Amino acid sequence: MAKLILFSGKGGCGKSTTSAATAYHWATQGYKTLLVSSDPAHSTEDVVGKPVGHEPTPIQKNFWAMNIHADIKAKSFQETLGEQLENNFNMIPGFEPELLTDWAAFPGIDEVFALEEIMHLVQGVEFDIVVFDTAPTGHTLKALSAPDAFNKFLLRIIRMKRRIEGIKSIFVKKSDTDALMKLLQESAEKIERFKHLLRNEDFVSINLVGIPTEAGYQETERTIHYLKSQGFKIHNIVVNNIIPSFDEATWEASATNKAVALLNMERQYQQPYVAKYSTLTDKEGINLVGVSKLPFQPMGAKLLDFGRFLKGLDFTPEKSVEVEEDTTSIKMRLRFPHSGKVKLNDASYKIDYHIYDIPLPVECRMLKSRKQKTPTGATYSYKVVE
Repeated sequence: MAKLILFSGKGGCGKSTTSAATAYHWATQGYKTLLVSSDPAHSTEDVVGKPVGHEPTPIQKNFWAMNIHADIKAKSFQETLGEQLENNFNMIPGFEPELLTDWAAFPGIDEVFALEEIMHLVQGVEFDIVVFDTAPTGHTLKALSAPDAFNKFLLRIIRMKRRIEGIKSIFVKKSDTDALMKLLQESAEKIERFKHLLRNEDFVSINLVGIPTEAGYQETERTIHYLKSQGFKIHNIVVNNIIPSFDEATWEASATNKAVALLNMERQYQQPYVAKYSTLTDKEGINLVGVSKLPFQPMGAKLLDFGRFLKGLDFTPEKSVEVEEDTTSIKMRLRFPHSGKVKLNDASYKIDYHIYDIPLPVECRMLKSRKQKTPTGATYSYKVVE
């Protein structure tokens, strides 16, 4: 499984640039890295300098990017749910199934399906790291809390069904009821796996991006308190666009150079907020990373220059697949969370309803394997045939 690095922050704080630079950095270190955006603005293309589609698009060696359009899947689910509700309740006098369909349009429904796609990506071993460039903070909070809201909605429907079971049994065919229950129960189980995975610190790193302004600081502080109340740990706060501390001779030029004077005024304005971020992160036990204002646009290859500021991130990457071999055997260690029912096959593994291919070395493709589950994945052992 890929480790998931999630970045969130106020619009305009440099979140997409920070996400892309982080992905680019780890790709240059030899980790297969995927940058994913769920931001409706999809500024990923502007930052990486290439068109990005709905499937992983190659950007550089070990670096891919893609955009998620979860609204399409959300709409499909709502249509299917509407059909099932119509089948179950349309013959009860005075009951309007459209009311239940409207409940399924609560804020955050799109984010549920964005998380479903992210979960599918990270449970595979095709990538080592998935960097998730989320939509602005409000959308991210919906995404992280949406599983709970969605689960409450599903449980409400299930309870309603049970309460009127006796009444509607004379109107509704059991096959229709079974289809609705299957849809709701599968969805509820999926949501529980989301919640479990998102709080698994072995695989997920949640990070905030801010700027040294009043609005930027307040947004970051509110988000920290909210995420803590939901049981999420924040690993890093990145503060962008900090005016660096030049030498005395530079600042003395403020008296005669208006450009330097303007820069110095901005620095003086920022300093109290830089101090506030430092105090906040010390109090909350969160790692703080500061990024200077840059004299260039951090886009394309320039992302690597931006990425040098991010070496202080509290994050330890790991390979999804590790191969050890000697003259008699080859051993593959796969890393993925046991968030559901896992079944190991010779060239793939299955978690619940999804099958994930294993990138077998050429010399292993015709060999039988000895398979063993581990606490964080599985081990495949092959005996070399001479």
